Amino acid sequence: MLLPSRGPLRVYATLTFFDSLVPGIMLAGGVLFFTKVAGLGAVQVGSGLSAAALAGLAAALPAGRLGDRIGHRRLLIGLSLLRALVLAGYQCVGSYPAFLVVACLSGLAESAVAPVRQAYLGTITTAENRVATLAFNRVVRNIGATLSTPALGVALAVDSPFAFRVLIGGGAVSVLAVALIATRLPETRTPAPAPDVAPAPAPKTAGRPRTGVLRDRPYVALSLLNGLLIMHMELLEIGMPLWVAGHTDAPAWATSVLLFTNVLVAIGLQIRVGRNVTDVGSAARAMRKGGWCLLAAAGLFAASGTLSPAWSVTVLLVAVVLLTLTELLQSAGSWGLSYDLAEPARLGEYQGVWSLGTQLVRAAGPLAVTVALTSLQHLGWLLIGAVYLAAAALALPLARRATAHPAPVPAQSPEPAHA
Repeated sequence: MLLPSRGPLRVYATLTFFDSLVPGIMLAGGVLFFTKVAGLGAVQVGSGLSAAALAGLAAALPAGRLGDRIGHRRLLIGLSLLRALVLAGYQCVGSYPAFLVVACLSGLAESAVAPVRQAYLGTITTAENRVATLAFNRVVRNIGATLSTPALGVALAVDSPFAFRVLIGGGAVSVLAVALIATRLPETRTPAPAPDVAPAPAPKTAGRPRTGVLRDRPYVALSLLNGLLIMHMELLEIGMPLWVAGHTDAPAWATSVLLFTNVLVAIGLQIRVGRNVTDVGSAARAMRKGGWCLLAAAGLFAASGTLSPAWSVTVLLVAVVLLTLTELLQSAGSWGLSYDLAEPARLGEYQGVWSLGTQLVRAAGPLAVTVALTSLQHLGWLLIGAVYLAAAALALPLARRATAHPAPVPAQSPEPAHA
């Protein structure tokens, strides 16, 4: 894995590393902090986090549009400072109303920063190196999340209010570091041109009437489809642990080994998979391949519930590798479609809509996966696999429809803003 060349891409990768420390800390640390330190009940925490997810839906598109207007770097810094402040505010939570306020602010900030961060990366990359750069940052994010896990383990071992306060404080410091690192990035608003290369003809998407991204029906449809294909995350984080513990004879340690296998495969293959996505067509085909991988993985998960412990672990390992390949193919395809089909002058707005599909499905995904696997069990895996494959197969025709739009004379794009 080669480091990006010196300059904005390497600075951005450093920013990604510090930002990736937070999910590893907050995944279980936040819930335990509110129950063990703030004294809230599990139902209260769950309802507050659901409210935060719903609040976040309102932030992505406006944040993307604002970034297009004032500059994505400037907004990234501001949102990172807000995220750090909100995490620091966790320390003051002592009641359910206070928790609701902090949780909803956190949901708004987290939802807003995602499209802004993605849009900014689009302005410092070119069509030739964008997917590879995104793949590299995905690897960095996986590494950071893995390295932050021991901190949660220490807090769990100590099991004291002070330990959890230090853990959450560490998350706030990490986000503050993101804001400070972002100040070293150049301010841009439009995609960076390739060095020493003559400008390419404007893509068809650049000439669409400027009537708002929500009227770009093929793009909106693809964003919702991509959200559905994100379901592999719910299968890994929720479906797989529940299945291993309740429906297989695999030993108790199997879940940890399977999750670690996912991380290793993702780190080892993400960049290689990303290299194969070079245009809209290859991006859509990557998603289709991911559908076949998930169908095969679902079949193996279903079969694992009928095997002896040793065979069950073996089959589960193969299933997780296939599920991880689904993740890598879907993410690479998502990057290719979300950028190549967007209007260059409105990357933030388009990335905001793209993230909405993900948020909608991730909000409903845990319930859907849980109901399917608990009520249908083995058949639930096969049903999920079949639905996923059918959805993935729609990526290519939808992408072709998006690129078939007529191309009127493009509107003049704004000049890059400089800090």
